[in-house]
Amino acid sequence: MRSFKQLFEIAQIYTKQFTSFPCNPFLLCTHLQIPFKVKSQAVEDFAGTNPLISSPAILYKESGKVPSYIIYFDETSMYWRFYIFHEIAHYVLGHTSDSLQEEQEANLMACLLIAPKNKLPTYLKNAKDLSLFAEIPIAYAEEYWNYLHNKLIKPKMIFNIMISVCILTVILDIVSFALILSN
Repeated sequence: MRSFKQLFEIAQIYTKQFTSFPCNPFLLCTHLQIPFKVKSQAVEDFAGTNPLISSPAILYKESGKVPSYIIYFDETSMYWRFYIFHEIAHYVLGHTSDSLQEEQEANLMACLLIAPKNKLPTYLKNAKDLSLFAEIPIAYAEEYWNYLHNKLIKPKMIFNIMISVCILTVILDIVSFALILSN
């Protein structure tokens, strides 16, 4: 897994253009030339099947000679902005699987993209403030907050994050299998 410092350096390449916070994922999608579509468009593109049934966002790789990607997202999801950044992180980091390591990297990178470390307001006093400010799920805000303040991550938090990632991985596997069966 890449270190926090490595992810921070990669994120800085992409966050220099941001002037408002939390950051806008659509600006980065446009910069990276990744189209994005809402849930109704996903259902239309997948012939009536909803690929977002178990995930608030997906990075879909279209087949063809030149790989091209689309981010589909559920705009009614509470943390839709975070999940778009999560999918952008998979793209930027060149991830090829849904391994625990890649999911952890994508979550941390999403935090760095949505709320860049060097541009956070000083009035944020804890992870809950960060979560509310940047619309980051609290478990990921806590992990990011701990990295920002060089605190060790508590074993209970690691366990909760691992369980969340495992559940997400199983859900993504089920969706992938369903998509394969529907084609």
